[in-house]
Amino acid sequence: MLRWAREQSRIELVDAARSAGQTPERLAEWETGERTPTLNQLRGLANIYKRSVGIFFLREIPRVPRRPRDYRRLELSTAGTLSPKAANGIRECEAKRDAALDIYLELESEPPSWTLEIPAQTPPERAAEIITEALGITMQDRRRWSNTYDALNGWKLAVEALGALVFQISGVSVEEMRGCSISLRPLPLIVLNSADSPLGRIFTLLHELTHIARGESSICDMTDDTQVRAVAQVEQYCNHVAGAVLVPSNELLSFEDVRRADRSTEWPSERLLSLRRHFWASRETVLRRLLIKGKTSQAFYRVMREDFERQYDELREAQSPTPIVPPYRKVILSNGRALTRLALMAYSAQVITGSELSRILNTKLDHLHAIRSALSGEVVA
Repeated sequence: MLRWAREQSRIELVDAARSAGQTPERLAEWETGERTPTLNQLRGLANIYKRSVGIFFLREIPRVPRRPRDYRRLELSTAGTLSPKAANGIRECEAKRDAALDIYLELESEPPSWTLEIPAQTPPERAAEIITEALGITMQDRRRWSNTYDALNGWKLAVEALGALVFQISGVSVEEMRGCSISLRPLPLIVLNSADSPLGRIFTLLHELTHIARGESSICDMTDDTQVRAVAQVEQYCNHVAGAVLVPSNELLSFEDVRRADRSTEWPSERLLSLRRHFWASRETVLRRLLIKGKTSQAFYRVMREDFERQYDELREAQSPTPIVPPYRKVILSNGRALTRLALMAYSAQVITGSELSRILNTKLDHLHAIRSALSGEVVA
């Protein structure tokens, strides 16, 4: 059980031993049964592997069902083994979903039904219309947003209102993963990477929502060129849909300069910035939509995309140390508003205990007042 828990967490023996304050030899002895760890040592390993202590006392290794999922990476070529931080973060999100289903059962209530379904052959522009209608966010709603965090919060709330859980993990680079979706019914879940920019997270949120609406199976195991091509096609489709939701054709073509433009048009940065602010979408997303609509050239798009990537890299390098986030905000960011509200409601109804609430939300009870206050209106994104 010790070896299984470590391997499921994608942690090498040497790294696990270092984290536990043990030698690799001693940890290997525990895993083979030559020696027995103390209860406190087991608690330490449980914390490292993000498991409950009780799992080490099971008689058989639990079956891990293969669940449909897709990990959105910056480049498909980076497909491979997830880092321990990413693997554990995603597994924790799955455990939170399981906890939510248990709460609904204890409350004798049904979880929200998932109704957003898009057939695989649906044209991307039509799929974007279906998703936009389901989310209910209008251009008038967007005009009330004052910054990118307002925008991110608005989109997350709309996705959760459909019956999905939206989580966020930290400590994982965007080079490894920008997002993950697990297309289960009910309560499908989307995981965002806090290391990404707010506009980047919005795009990933809509990209993963498209996967869920299509009921995607696992597409992360790419073993041959055919599979790689199939994955690339699906990813391009979901990117197209996400871009069309963010930058609707009718709104884009409502601008006179856009209507006059053709494939020879080169867009100045200032205009792309103004369109970015209008749609609350990245300049790259806006420019990609202009390309799709025949309002600029592929060559210009490639040049500008390289320039955007260079600017993103420079911005990341120049960023100051990560600001300290208050504990109550971390709770809502990590768990999403839907799960946080559900857990607090269950606690108030005495369906779960304080210790269970702390475990589900990974917080201390001291922060409950601040969490409730933030849920009542503060923008947390």
